[in-house]
Amino acid sequence: MFGYEYINQLVETTLARHSLVELHAATGGPSRTLVRADEPDIEAGFLRLWRGADDSLLDRMIHFRLIRAPVDTQLFFLFGRDDTAMPHFHAQVVQFAPDACVFNADFLSRLDPVDHPAYYTEVFTPLTRPYWKAVKDRNNVCALAPANPAVAAFLTPWSIGCGRPTKRAELESVAPWIDAFLDHYLALAGGLSYPAPAADAMRERNRRHLDLFFADELDPRAWNGVYGVIGEDIGRQIKSTFKTALRS
Repeated sequence: MFGYEYINQLVETTLARHSLVELHAATGGPSRTLVRADEPDIEAGFLRLWRGADDSLLDRMIHFRLIRAPVDTQLFFLFGRDDTAMPHFHAQVVQFAPDACVFNADFLSRLDPVDHPAYYTEVFTPLTRPYWKAVKDRNNVCALAPANPAVAAFLTPWSIGCGRPTKRAELESVAPWIDAFLDHYLALAGGLSYPAPAADAMRERNRRHLDLFFADELDPRAWNGVYGVIGEDIGRQIKSTFKTALRS
């Protein structure tokens, strides 16, 4: 599946640049192996979880795969430490046919641009060129994003994403610019210079941000889809893993 292959490439790129330790299940393998709620003998994907090094600005990395044929969903997250201004990184590919998908990639900002304009200069100005490279072709559906403004409000204006389904060829043509987003993100993780506000304030803002970003109400279709495959209880445990820092 090309969606899985691309997201796995982002995982491998990150591991080549930063030290993260994968947290395995007691039996080995992914942190969590998923099965269908209605047919428990059928695998439905996995959640892989990595912990950042003690001296890193990265708290955790997650690769979440959800399968219910013909749809194969890949979510990739890099979360900055919750007591810092390190942004979060998100990429997604949902493949639903041999040559069809939707995709998106973006940062989640940790500070407000009005109160912290220099933070936006350091973190987001370098994204402008790859952003325009990705969306300049009006034949690309990513030029029409965002599909859901309610979700986009919690992301950034630099978001690269699909307003409607597209083909593998568009993902492949846009991939170098998503890779450029990740490259900049990993560089920030090695030396973000902007001084964060007080650690307690950063933790609290991050908690509220992620609570809102992962709320059922923000994207009910997506979360109902997750619950429909693996059950609501397991789905909410997955959501808790997305939101919960491993270290501060």
